[in-house]
Amino acid sequence: MARTSRQSHLSPAGLKAMRQQLGRNQRDFWSMFGVSQPLGSRFEKDITPSVPVAMLVWLRTHHKLSDHDLADALEALGIHPSAVNADRLAA
Repeated sequence: MARTSRQSHLSPAGLKAMRQQLGRNQRDFWSMFGVSQPLGSRFEKDITPSVPVAMLVWLRTHHKLSDHDLADALEALGIHPSAVNADRLAA
C-alpha cells in the first residue's frame, strides 16, 4: 500500500510529538479518542491509526476540537475515557 499524506502526517514520530506537545501521557492522550493506551503506544511505534482516529487526532491537534468536545462525544456514546483503558486491562 502506498503511503498517503495522511500516513506521512500521522507517522509514529509525528503522533508522539503531537501528544508530547500537548503535555499528555499515552493513557490520557489516547483515551480522548476512545483508544486504549496499548493501542496508542502501537500507533506511536509501528502501526497507522484508522481514518476515524486519524481525523480526530488531526482535528484536536489543529484546534478544531477541544478536549471538552471529545469528552462530550465519548459521553454521548456512553463511554467514559477511563473505561477505554479499564476495559483493555480487564480483557
